[in-house]
Amino acid sequence: MRASFFKLNNPFTLDLRALALLRVGLGALLLADLAIRAPDLAIWLSDNGVFPRSASIEFNSDWRWSLYWLNGEPLWAGFLMAMAAGFATMLMFGVRTRSASIVSFILLLSLHNRNPLLLQGGDNLLLLLLFWGCFLPWGERLSIDASMVREPRRDNRYLSAGSVALVLQVLSVYFFSALLKTGDEWVKDGTAIYYALHNEQVAFGLAQYWRDLHWLTQPLTQYVWWLELVAPLLALSPLFFIGFRTFAVLAFICLEIGFIFNLRIGLFPYVSIISLVAIMPTVVLDRLWPKQKGNKAVIQMYFDKHCFFCEKTCYLLKYALGLPNATIQAAQDDAQIGPILERENSWVVIDEHGRQWLRWAALVYVLRCSRRFGWLGKLFERVGQRGDVAYNWIGDHRQQFGQLTAILMPWRQTYPRAGISMSLIAGALAVLVLWHNIASIDKWDRIHGMDTGLGPDFQVSPPSIADPLYSWLRLNQRWNMFAPWPQKNDGWFLMPGVLKGGDLVEIGFMAPNEFSFERPMLSGVQYQNYRWRKYLTRLQSKQSSTHRLRYGSWLCRTWNAEYQASEQLEAFNLYWVKKHTEPPGHQPEINVELLMEYHCRDAKLVDEKIVKEKLVEFVKASAEFKVYR
Repeated sequence: MRASFFKLNNPFTLDLRALALLRVGLGALLLADLAIRAPDLAIWLSDNGVFPRSASIEFNSDWRWSLYWLNGEPLWAGFLMAMAAGFATMLMFGVRTRSASIVSFILLLSLHNRNPLLLQGGDNLLLLLLFWGCFLPWGERLSIDASMVREPRRDNRYLSAGSVALVLQVLSVYFFSALLKTGDEWVKDGTAIYYALHNEQVAFGLAQYWRDLHWLTQPLTQYVWWLELVAPLLALSPLFFIGFRTFAVLAFICLEIGFIFNLRIGLFPYVSIISLVAIMPTVVLDRLWPKQKGNKAVIQMYFDKHCFFCEKTCYLLKYALGLPNATIQAAQDDAQIGPILERENSWVVIDEHGRQWLRWAALVYVLRCSRRFGWLGKLFERVGQRGDVAYNWIGDHRQQFGQLTAILMPWRQTYPRAGISMSLIAGALAVLVLWHNIASIDKWDRIHGMDTGLGPDFQVSPPSIADPLYSWLRLNQRWNMFAPWPQKNDGWFLMPGVLKGGDLVEIGFMAPNEFSFERPMLSGVQYQNYRWRKYLTRLQSKQSSTHRLRYGSWLCRTWNAEYQASEQLEAFNLYWVKKHTEPPGHQPEINVELLMEYHCRDAKLVDEKIVKEKLVEFVKASAEFKVYR
């Protein structure tokens, strides 16, 4: 390893095992994302929710598209999400990996375009990684597809235009994020982390315990900025490649773990960690992933010659369980084993002592021979005779399983890789995306207070000719999280409503509570999940008046469908209690901004007295608040 450390390396060469981990991780994250969205499916993705198709089409550019626009019923959205879950599972297990990658990308892109108000940077990165995965052989290791390859490649190293694009994409997230952090909080004061951890909308966990330790947050602010700028450059160095790349990957992973324990930003840090694992050097993976030692026991597996499903199952078990010494043969080709298979109607497994294992017991024995999954053998053994029932049922339907595996698990001589045309497309898109990232930087004259020699008006123009392609594939990106400075306007929502019975309540998320200006103690009271946070915080902007009205209409409909008589909602106001985070040592300024007055019976009727008269005593009782429009 020491000799490898000092030699020149191509920084764009990836490891097939790392790509496989990327594939498995993205498949799992896709399923997690769908699970987070599923409870609110009708709210986000149907015409009866807060963002109907007409609003979605109007919000998106001319080149955007979505399969969710074909129908506005929740049933259609649910069908597409179920499809997405199915293909994400195929991607995770490596079943028809290239097709699963492409379809998963199409479905995720459609989901993003259907309701962009919910999106954050992690969603963008997830989509981009999935896109570049369509050009990569990330199913060549750790996949069901790989078990069906007759002549697998032994070398784990892989270089192509797709690998170049993936490396640039992963490192661009950090490098261009540093260049976009131009505020004094990053450059001079070193207060960026202080402000980020005081934003109660996202801060949680450990943040409250150390965010006021300025002796710690100030140097860490500088560390984060320099790490984001320098580490990507080191990771691309061909000299001392292993050391520099490993340092960059581990340093960024530690940074993302810090986000997980201090900031509530959804799946973003998990997507980032998975992306960083994908660029880990081969030498390091060789140490972390030692070669599987072969089993001393020689297992012989015999299958029915006329059952293609049975043959594929044997090869799948050999690959997945790590049994390199196992031999696989058609039972009819052996004069002694053939009659046993016909008589017992079962596959046959012969152990090193010549003992015969049949049906479920044979599967249990093969599992117990595996160093990886031997524990499964003990678990399956407890099934007992019920295992033979399951085995016989599968055997009775093996023709149908054979037809299914013919589609999902085809034999391949070697694992397919991107051809010249696909490589050229990936290379061209990689150049355009890099160009797009460079053009996203607003200021080039000074970087972290240092003069670059470029004028204040210098800026790289984006490749406008590619704008339709960017929009169509949703490749647009701008990595401006906490840039140019962290958000300083913190706050929370108030939604006082008047019921038909005359009671004033805080309606919140469909749960009437006693009204109070106090901030909710738990974030879950204010936001059910980070999708709700992204949506509601976007309602604060002045351009969101139409979105507010749709939200008001949906809230009234949903509330009054659930409650009866005097608990029906008559009208409500939407307030944003804005708390501006001041520099260390200063008290925050708090104001209350009225975002919307909404009457449920007639959205055009704005009866200011109906809610305001009941609010006046609360406003007067609290001198620190000032209500303004």
